[in-house]
Amino acid sequence: IVRNISPGERAATQRGVGGHRVGHHIDGGLAGGPLQANYKLEQFHAHWGPTSDKGSEHTVDGRSFAGELHLVHWNCDKYKTFGEAAGHPDGLAVLGVFLDAGSTDHPELEKIVSLIPSITHKGQTVTVSTPIDPSMLLPENTHYWTYLGSLTTPPCTESVTW
Repeated sequence: IVRNISPGERAATQRGVGGHRVGHHIDGGLAGGPLQANYKLEQFHAHWGPTSDKGSEHTVDGRSFAGELHLVHWNCDKYKTFGEAAGHPDGLAVLGVFLDAGSTDHPELEKIVSLIPSITHKGQTVTVSTPIDPSMLLPENTHYWTYLGSLTTPPCTESVTW
């Protein structure tokens, strides 16, 4: 898989979307591996739970993680908009990254975490003073699993290559 993710013009806002999730709009792309087209990064968001071992939406051999980062991409070769792509089986590609709690600081993740107290209402937007580089949120390990599935939040459309 080829990742092209960097901070850009769209790295200007942070969006709180409710519950145990926070999202961000930014530039970037994804291609290769199981993908038959180029996919444009629409947004990324993270899911977390009440404890450091119950926040991820996926598990590995029954093990949950503290959280899970989702980088949501759409097929820009075939569709004109994210909304259009979301309704088709080959429309979306989500890169999921497990997050573990630890004692080591993570400066890029801290930029996001520090904004959470400022987001008090669903749909609220706050300004990011320093651009966030999502490539710094990705693991050094490039091994992955892939499957065809759905969005993990409503409308849970079956349009995702994970």
